[in-house]
Amino acid sequence: MAKRKSEEVRQLLAKDDGYGDRCPEEMGGFCSSVFFSWLTPLLDLGNKRPLEFGDLYQLNPADRAMHISEKFQRYWDKELTRSKPRLWWALSRAFGTPFLVAGFLKLVHDMLQFVGPLVIKLIIEFLSDPEAELNTGLLYAAVIFVAGVGQSFALRQYFFYCFETGLRLRSAVVTAVYHKSLVLSASAKGARSTGEITNLMSIDAQRLQDITNYLHAIWYALFQIVVSSYLLYVQLGVAFVAGVVVMLLIIPATAAISGIMQLLQKRLMTVKDERVKVVYEVLSGIKVIKLQAWENSFTARVMEFRTNELDRLRTYIYARSFASVVFNGVPSLVTV
Repeated sequence: MAKRKSEEVRQLLAKDDGYGDRCPEEMGGFCSSVFFSWLTPLLDLGNKRPLEFGDLYQLNPADRAMHISEKFQRYWDKELTRSKPRLWWALSRAFGTPFLVAGFLKLVHDMLQFVGPLVIKLIIEFLSDPEAELNTGLLYAAVIFVAGVGQSFALRQYFFYCFETGLRLRSAVVTAVYHKSLVLSASAKGARSTGEITNLMSIDAQRLQDITNYLHAIWYALFQIVVSSYLLYVQLGVAFVAGVVVMLLIIPATAAISGIMQLLQKRLMTVKDERVKVVYEVLSGIKVIKLQAWENSFTARVMEFRTNELDRLRTYIYARSFASVVFNGVPSLVTV
């Protein structure tokens, strides 16, 4: 019955001249996935007329909340048999494969990134040799071109798999927290406010999704530093040590900035929890507030929390801007 009803809803939403009744991402082949050509019909339709809700593709079944929730729950149930369940391990086992593929693609991208500087050296030697064959120069140019194209494809697929993994992590956490909130005991509900639970599903889950784009930086940053240092050593000799020393001196500063950012973010999240809790209390008791004409006093209370939150948010943004200036200025400092 439920399946039949969902099919009827899908048919109502889909228009005859739209694409709301299909999922080309699921049906597309290898080339379609590499070139993202499954999006072309939708873009063509958007070029002809404004897109409507019924024009949008159906969501890939692998990315639907029901499938993600069931898959995560299987691994989470296994973790619950342990003395100390590990949420990160359950999430990794459930959705880690695309993330590992993304890591491999990032490795390919970073390796191809060093092809250009190496081949340019050969091109300079080729141009300096009047007796060099033309085919050799054409080969060098072709290698740079192919490496650049390979970089582009690898990087785009890397971000796609990272975003896909982040989406699934967020969906799994949101559904798990929501299901848990429905079966909380009275004592557990007293320990956690509605605002805290809401923030878990909205803000914290979103942070988990965002971090998937940066987790691979743990290893590929080290890989880039090692390979770059080796290439600099080959070209400059021991003179490259000066740049390495500057980077080592910057590490304590970046660690301190990261610690400050983490502290400010925790304070910001605490204020957000308080503000959401107050807003929920106001909405829950809106009838009593209207009856007693307490609108102004409760409005002032909510605005007080909101002002405090904005102050914390402003401080956090200033600190993040300063950190961005430092991180972006390090490469220029190293070159000097």
